[in-house]
Amino acid sequence: MRQIKILTKLELANLFSLNVIRYTKDKKARNTGIALGCIIGFLVLMAIAYVSGMSYGFINLGAGNIVPAYIVFLSSILTLLFCAFKAGKIIFKENCYDILTSMPIKTESLVISRYIRLYIEGLMVACIVMIPGVILYGVFERPGILAIILGLLSVIIVPIIPITLSVLLGLIITGISSRMKNKVLFETVFVVGIVIAIFLLSAFVPTEDMENFDMQAIKEVASKLIDMLHKIYPPTTWFSKAIGAGDVVGFIIGVILSLVSFLAVIFLTTVNFEIINRGIHTNSAKHNYKLGELENKTMMKALVSREAKRYFSSGTYVTNTIIGPVMAVIFAASLFFVDMNDALKGLPINIDINAAIPVLFSGILVMNTPIATAISMEGKEFWISKTLPILSRDILKSKLIFNAMLIVPFYVVGEVIMIIALRPSITKVLWMVVLPAIVIVCALVVGIAANLKFPKLNWDSDVEVVKQSASALIGGMAGFLIALIATIPLMLVPVRYYNLVACVEFIVLVIVAFVVNEKNYRFDMKKI
Repeated sequence: MRQIKILTKLELANLFSLNVIRYTKDKKARNTGIALGCIIGFLVLMAIAYVSGMSYGFINLGAGNIVPAYIVFLSSILTLLFCAFKAGKIIFKENCYDILTSMPIKTESLVISRYIRLYIEGLMVACIVMIPGVILYGVFERPGILAIILGLLSVIIVPIIPITLSVLLGLIITGISSRMKNKVLFETVFVVGIVIAIFLLSAFVPTEDMENFDMQAIKEVASKLIDMLHKIYPPTTWFSKAIGAGDVVGFIIGVILSLVSFLAVIFLTTVNFEIINRGIHTNSAKHNYKLGELENKTMMKALVSREAKRYFSSGTYVTNTIIGPVMAVIFAASLFFVDMNDALKGLPINIDINAAIPVLFSGILVMNTPIATAISMEGKEFWISKTLPILSRDILKSKLIFNAMLIVPFYVVGEVIMIIALRPSITKVLWMVVLPAIVIVCALVVGIAANLKFPKLNWDSDVEVVKQSASALIGGMAGFLIALIATIPLMLVPVRYYNLVACVEFIVLVIVAFVVNEKNYRFDMKKI
């Protein structure tokens, strides 16, 4: 127990760089940490507002019975998504394996301490999602004191199963990939396959009765949605009944099965810990090297090639940044089956969502763009870039070119799909191609500007850069926010003014991209 306590303290000490902010004498590092804290705080407030708004909306529409199942399911899914992509990296850390294995530390203590670290992060998500929902449900639906108490206790228990699943997923991915030569490729394909499966599963959400936003239709759909959530994720049944009706038996079942799943995964991880770590740290090499023809590359080609090698060397980097483009293509393909305008025709205002779909597509495409952390990913090797006899603008240009090369194939496929699905006029086709392109350019230059402003070069795991850095949050979401802002006028403007508004938006975005890019090019990277 003492080992678990000490190791857990070490794991949590620098969560979100708290230890650095507390003790560092570097004002820039402290200010960066404070800025990151402010950004996280703002995102937390937005998440609380969203969950509260959705919960109140269900209650106000007479479908309050869906709130317990909704908050339990949403909390579980967000926790799973938040932790699944990094669970393997945290459980099987590579940088300190040699040091820890040389110490008299039990393997189970090491595994449990890292599990607790993931649980704390999941608990934060559960608090943000569930507490506002439980409070609103208790105030407006009045389920009773017992239900409220069980609801608040559920906040502590609900994250266990999603965290357990994320650790199991990390165990499977890391265990299999550790035996393979191309670990990054397997990890990427596996994660993308899971994301596609989730989207296909969401296609079964009942929406056929929602065309005119009829009150009775909403209640019927809410009932069907509850049944579907219970079937997809059984823990929703146990905890939602505890919150909704004060069902003690359901709560106890949920607690027991959560603890059993926790113990089972801890046992599996402990048993396979040494085997997987040996697979990760062992490299095989053939010694039949032959000198082939030497290749002469231009400076820019060499820099772009260097970016590509760095990108594809990290499974965490690839899997977290490829999800946006994959989601964008899936979103475009969904237009063959869903008419967005029909789905929203019951709203009191006239909205032409099809006019703004291409811009929304581009916003999804550039979510978590890799350029937002391209500089930080150089880490302790950044001194090489600083000492090369190359201009800073050339290094930044190579990063822009490589990121554009990553995005363009998805952009082209998505555009072709949208044009076939929406069948727009010639003028609309022009704006469908041009506006998303300039949004992508804006997202790239703003992303690299965020990384120049908030670089994180001193890191132990790439998870810290890709998922927990200020530049990942700001630069990764900047493109989506730009697209969202551009979407609103395009949806609301009358048809006769559409071309004018699109033209104005294009000019504004070109100016923004040009100004930010020129500012980036004037930045001296030796000052980082």
